[in-house]
Amino acid sequence: MENLFVFLATSLVLRVTTPRFRRYIVCPGCSSLLNSRARTLHIRHTKEGDKLLFNEYACDGVTYGLVCVQMQKRYGLDKAESILMNFMNRVRRPMRILFNTSMETDVQQHQLTLTDYWQDKAGIDWKVKGYTNGKLIAFLYVKNITDTTVKNHDAYLNGFRFSAVL
Repeated sequence: MENLFVFLATSLVLRVTTPRFRRYIVCPGCSSLLNSRARTLHIRHTKEGDKLLFNEYACDGVTYGLVCVQMQKRYGLDKAESILMNFMNRVRRPMRILFNTSMETDVQQHQLTLTDYWQDKAGIDWKVKGYTNGKLIAFLYVKNITDTTVKNHDAYLNGFRFSAVL
């Protein structure tokens, strides 16, 4: 009986502290997993007319973030990869990133994915993932990956999807 009580109590604690993600349409052409309590997207426009949408949510010391860019023009995957890589390198400075370990590239079905691990000035570890299909760029990040499980942060980072029709 005591073991049952410990099991139920542990399950309840894990259930309360595990972030709940649901799929939301971020913009025409893509969807992502977002926390159901923080599904507000903030919108800005660049000088070139590209639309920026972003969301950030913190839970138990872990920050989950998304930046999506709807570009005015469609680019080939080679050019889109360069744009995504430049974008990811440019956001490192305001996020106070000192180190990155290794950027992995994956190309499948007319989309490109870049995955990287970062560490900021405070010594906090991040995992980031960028996606592009030539028309959209998405940048997802989890800050403080040591305070969450691999299952949780990978579920969030791998939850981005391009829709079939743009």
